[in-house]
Amino acid sequence: MSERIALEVREDGIAILRMQDRDKKNLFSDDFIHELVTAVERAEEARPKVLVLAGLEDVFAAGAEKKNLMDLCDGTVHVKDLVISEKLVHAPFPVIAAMEGHAVGGGLVMAACCDMVIGARESRYGVVFMGLGFTPGMGCTKLLQGLVGNQIANEMMFTAKRFRGSELAGMNVSFNYIVPRAEVMPKAMSIAMQIAEKNIDSIYLLKYALSAEKKKLLIEARVQEDFMHRLSFGFPETRRTIEEFYAGG
Repeated sequence: MSERIALEVREDGIAILRMQDRDKKNLFSDDFIHELVTAVERAEEARPKVLVLAGLEDVFAAGAEKKNLMDLCDGTVHVKDLVISEKLVHAPFPVIAAMEGHAVGGGLVMAACCDMVIGARESRYGVVFMGLGFTPGMGCTKLLQGLVGNQIANEMMFTAKRFRGSELAGMNVSFNYIVPRAEVMPKAMSIAMQIAEKNIDSIYLLKYALSAEKKKLLIEARVQEDFMHRLSFGFPETRRTIEEFYAGG
């Protein structure tokens, strides 16, 4: 794999996919998205029993880069990062999000697409789409509720607030565990090892059944979010907000 995306498939049936673009802090550039999707496809070919999805120690994933957002404002491209959500939701094996670092915007939506989620008490989690002037994407409007509950999801989406993991630990959210950062990967690997003890055919059968609802929600989100994006990326205020946010970048 590339230096930005590393995939390891172990003999015990555990695959580990790590996003590690240190220069851009796992921003969703076109190349990054392509390499990430390719890595998931390679994992599918290897038929692991479970996949652990990890990022950098300080940043899990950070969402879209400025160029892609400005292209969307110009109407020259359509949203590409939804394919990441589709790949994770449609993966034939269970996926564990090991979020050691911060996850904002599309980064947190990635976790909402996974089957199990481990967060860090020190890290911040939120969806900042509205803070940049445009409506949420990647299936966020339909999937985030399953991760943090309806009311917290609404607050995250409307306000662009980022919550510390320690804050979320005291709320009614659906993270499997929220632990100190140093314990995130060990906890994820512990769960993965328990899954890897099971029969692969039964694992895949159960994943197919349990992912059905998310697949339907993602289809609904695609229609709704695409419509909202066509409008919100056309607002003059959106372009100005993005320019101000990335000033100097």
